[in-house]
Amino acid sequence: MFRALGAPDWQRKAEAELQRAVPGHGSGAFTPTEKAVAALAAAGDSNQEIARKLVVSVKTVEANLTRIYAKLGVRSRTGLAHLDLK
Repeated sequence: MFRALGAPDWQRKAEAELQRAVPGHGSGAFTPTEKAVAALAAAGDSNQEIARKLVVSVKTVEANLTRIYAKLGVRSRTGLAHLDLK
């Protein structure tokens, strides 16, 4: 938003705050599987549905969600759903 408004100082401040507040923000820290799991979980799919769609085990989905939550600093699927993951 600040970039579009031509406010580079505010853009830098916002990026710095995101780096501090959201571990992994902007670092490309997610694996392709983590990205897919996060998107499906944020969309409301259950672990079983995610596992079926990605052709992985439910345990794999659970492990990915644990890593995703830690990287984003959220504690639940609800917290994940409130983030803009695009």
